[in-house]
Amino acid sequence: MHEGDFGEGGIIVVSVRRTWSVESDLRFEIIERPAIGMVRALQDIADSPELLHLARDREGAERWLANNPYSRAYLEEISADEVGADVIEGRAAA
Repeated sequence: MHEGDFGEGGIIVVSVRRTWSVESDLRFEIIERPAIGMVRALQDIADSPELLHLARDREGAERWLANNPYSRAYLEEISADEVGADVIEGRAAA
């Protein structure tokens, strides 16, 4: 879990992340999936993407990214295909 970045002048000096074992007693629940047209701000950490922000639309995502610069960030729109696959594969939030 990304807890925060600390630095000055747009330069991140320390990035704080916390991890837990899969054997932990912690439980996470998805209460709502993103809607079609929403836009994720992501960055690659090792071999997996890290969600930085979820915006209502591309304009909001670009505005957030302008105010929160990440050198490896990219935007990804939630598509109808992705939402449809969640439903078909039984991954839709209740």
